[in-house]
Amino acid sequence: GLATEALEAGEGLLAVAITNNGGRPPESAVTIMVRLCCMCGKPQRALSLVEEARQAGMKPKLRNLTPILAQAGSMGDLETCDGVWAKLKEMGLDPQDTEYAAMLRGLRGKLERQREVLRQMLEDLPLPSDPPLVEEIAFSFGVQNVAELRGAEPPHREGLPEECGGSWRVGWTSVDPEGLCSLTGRSLQALRISAAEEKELFACTAKLANDSGCNRGFRAFQRWIREQEPYDVIIDGANVGFNNQNHEGGHFQYHQIEEVVQHFRERRQRTLVVLHPKWMKENADLSVVRRKRRKFDPVSKDEAPNSPEPGEDEEEEEDDDAPDIVYPHEGITEAERTASTGTPLALIRGWKELGVLVCVPFHDCDDWYWLYAALHSFQRGREQVQVISNDHMRDHHWRMDSQKAFVQWQDRHMTRVSILHEEDASLKVTVQLCPPRPYSLRSQVSQDGQAWHFPIPAIRSRAEQLSTGRPASAKELEAAEHRWLVAWRTPPPPPPEPAS
Repeated sequence: GLATEALEAGEGLLAVAITNNGGRPPESAVTIMVRLCCMCGKPQRALSLVEEARQAGMKPKLRNLTPILAQAGSMGDLETCDGVWAKLKEMGLDPQDTEYAAMLRGLRGKLERQREVLRQMLEDLPLPSDPPLVEEIAFSFGVQNVAELRGAEPPHREGLPEECGGSWRVGWTSVDPEGLCSLTGRSLQALRISAAEEKELFACTAKLANDSGCNRGFRAFQRWIREQEPYDVIIDGANVGFNNQNHEGGHFQYHQIEEVVQHFRERRQRTLVVLHPKWMKENADLSVVRRKRRKFDPVSKDEAPNSPEPGEDEEEEEDDDAPDIVYPHEGITEAERTASTGTPLALIRGWKELGVLVCVPFHDCDDWYWLYAALHSFQRGREQVQVISNDHMRDHHWRMDSQKAFVQWQDRHMTRVSILHEEDASLKVTVQLCPPRPYSLRSQVSQDGQAWHFPIPAIRSRAEQLSTGRPASAKELEAAEHRWLVAWRTPPPPPPEPAS
């Protein structure tokens, strides 16, 4: 019939496209053919087509498999759903809102399997946002049209009954600043990365600096930091110095760093300021200049960094032309020693005297050093170590192959800062610190499995994002207002009292 003719015509056109592309299947043409197969009721042919194209050299994308999963989910075709889900993992593709919604739909009635998918979603998609996915999450606990409950009284509805008595309830809740849920009375958890993720992240951070070979300066820093007591606070000096200076006349402010240093010293917290040597020159250019950031390749994966730190007895190769690298710095200079109180050089002298300053090699990125110092202190028992910076480190996240553990670690260990100046011309400033929340802003399930909380960011739907060509960024997801969807188990009623 027409479906067969359409498929034959499509395969003919795909063959022409492959020939014109030097024998490699064009990804866009394969996507069109996949959609055609799904429209004609041939999801297995579509799945085979993607695999054949991959074997022929095409780099698969999520959109190659999404139409297959969506159709299989709507038809309850569990076999195809499982096949596509396995392919996603095999191809290194992370499912998003649309794919999770389709998989949950395909697993309707398979409660244990749905819980498995939801647990995977906690890791892959901590902030679910698309309305179809939100509806499928609620439906997996037995409640339909959950959007209608927002603003209703009560804002929840009875869901699936339990065999042992009791039932699930699903609805919209509020969470106070301490993480207490108003509907369940439970406190949300501050989720930390696992020991294995911690070790991998630490090793990967060392690779950021060493990936192009042996970075002599960084290896020396690794040995130096190993000999220090762990730190409570690591200050990204450049970021704090330029805080709120993105305006006409704005410039690097040493006294802003000083205010932050004194804030933590007054609280007896062991502090380290990481600073690039260009800010320690007597004639430093303090103006706000937007320079193109150096571009680095992603961290190589061919050699897993099993030993991120140099061994105690490891000897560095001698380089007669390379200057000696001294940590934490080269000592107090004559200009710093004679500098007038309150001047930049006098402040630098003070940090050196206090033992809170480390200077990085001139041609290195200071981000590597403060990130490594923080992770090193974390590994050595300072589980609450904080980095003071507004840097979201997106470039480094990309170089780490977008490790989810990196984002989760940031959520617990990055304190954001805002420095406000008095209206008069004085140097008096107010430091406002925004430490991490007492709980993690991400989907989570209680340890006993009795309560699931999902923060739903109020953003454009996935369909709207695709139609405008502007997908929601991670920054937009985090900054949006969040509505909390909760599913919790209510206990069975108490047994009736025996008749007297």
